[in-house]
Amino acid sequence: MTKIYYLDRLIPKNVFREDDKKMIEKIVDAILNKESLDIRHIAQINFTSPASISRLAKRGGFNNFKELIFFLSNQFLNVPEEHLPNLPFVTCTKEWDVIDQYLIEALAERKVYLFGEGFCQFLVNYTYRKLLLKKIYAVNLDGVEISLIADETPHTLFTFSQSGENKHGLTKIIECKNYGGKVITFTATPNSSYSREGDISFIIDNGTSNMDQENFNLNYFYGNSLNLMEYLISRYTKKEPKNTPPSNS
Repeated sequence: MTKIYYLDRLIPKNVFREDDKKMIEKIVDAILNKESLDIRHIAQINFTSPASISRLAKRGGFNNFKELIFFLSNQFLNVPEEHLPNLPFVTCTKEWDVIDQYLIEALAERKVYLFGEGFCQFLVNYTYRKLLLKKIYAVNLDGVEISLIADETPHTLFTFSQSGENKHGLTKIIECKNYGGKVITFTATPNSSYSREGDISFIIDNGTSNMDQENFNLNYFYGNSLNLMEYLISRYTKKEPKNTPPSNS
């Protein structure tokens, strides 16, 4: 079991109780062992309730449980080693040959789903319009169940979540895989559900060690995500020829 000897140095300005250290250590073990980070599972391994885990996060100075998980993941996990060329703010869980295979196939077949909520919705909208310029007609899954639109052929899902724990996004991932599709996730959180469930997961730097779900403070995740999508779409799609106006001569 992980031992944390200086909890006050790890999480300054906390108001932890005497037994909280053991609970934090069990959470770190769950992160390192790639167990489920659902609050109910964390409560179960600590023999307590989800409400108690939420209060634990508050005593640590975090707004909620997801912020606590994000912080501990960044502290105890190594960042993936595969850096993208010219994009130092992005790492990936797979090597380039695998990335090439997935992205070339997904964009060549033109069967793409997109999903994101909150601030991630404009990432979806931007990606949708950018793909449209390449004559790739993606499907925005906002409010749409895959079972209602599926044509029985596999699609590739591009889904965005800074925390990597978006509930509806995880449902879309399961639905997509049920139809034999692939999933490419974009998140700021290593070892999140998104990073584990994605066939390929891009880990995007948000410029801070704490996760601000309200997006009130400085946050590079969304801008970095746009730059990444520009790079990927440019790399894996052919340029469409410009329409040449008829000659008057």
